[in-house]
Amino acid sequence: MNLCETEVVVFSDGYRLLINQINRSESQGRQVGAMKTKFLTWAGIIALVIFAALYGIELFGHAGRPATVAWVQDHFGRSGLIVLNLLVMIAFLALLPYRRSTKGTWKSQGAFIAFVLALVTEMFGWPLLIFLLSPLFEVPSLREWAHQHLGHAGPFLGTLLSFLGLALIAWGWIQIHQAKELVTHGIYRFIRHPQYTGMFLFTLGWLLHWPTVTMLVLWPVLMAAYVWLALREEREVAAEFGEAYAQYAAKTPRFFPRLWPA
Repeated sequence: MNLCETEVVVFSDGYRLLINQINRSESQGRQVGAMKTKFLTWAGIIALVIFAALYGIELFGHAGRPATVAWVQDHFGRSGLIVLNLLVMIAFLALLPYRRSTKGTWKSQGAFIAFVLALVTEMFGWPLLIFLLSPLFEVPSLREWAHQHLGHAGPFLGTLLSFLGLALIAWGWIQIHQAKELVTHGIYRFIRHPQYTGMFLFTLGWLLHWPTVTMLVLWPVLMAAYVWLALREEREVAAEFGEAYAQYAAKTPRFFPRLWPA
């Protein structure tokens, strides 16, 4: 074997080693991505269960604080209740809106990462957190007024709307989080953005459940933020799927289903 043949063999072996290393790296990357998705899925599911356990009692008549909330506060203090709500909301973010198949932000493999990038980039992450946690800090005058005039109807209706919103978010997430093509079946047959609609209902329910001045001010801001994000997402999806998305958008409402055929 002459020098040239030796160099060719060495180069060929090195090239094969490089390709094998790249393939192993890609395989490991897919495994990490799958593990991350599985972790986020279970985090979101656990958050839904804890939220249901804490506030599901509001669907039934009771006097004073919900027994579950009172138990947490009595055993772990107000700070413990705040931390628990914070952890639940952070885990709950794992199921919030994102489109995995689109360009830019929405290509992120983790729903939580995509949501944080979308909201923190637009500076809406902190208002959302303040909005959800404000009942734990707000002066309760507005809540007292609502309780005096509405009784348990406010918490009941608010909890009902929040659970409906969570169901829409989870349903939409189940359908889209691993989709490779444009999703137009299931809940997406009726509305284009079920997860955003779910967020509207969830936050409105939270507002009815624990009305505060902060929430009254921030709710329209949050709604405007999600409408803007939905419009931006639509441009990205339209750029990727072209005429297929244009036809889908022409016959499917954005946030709320039609009550009668068009």
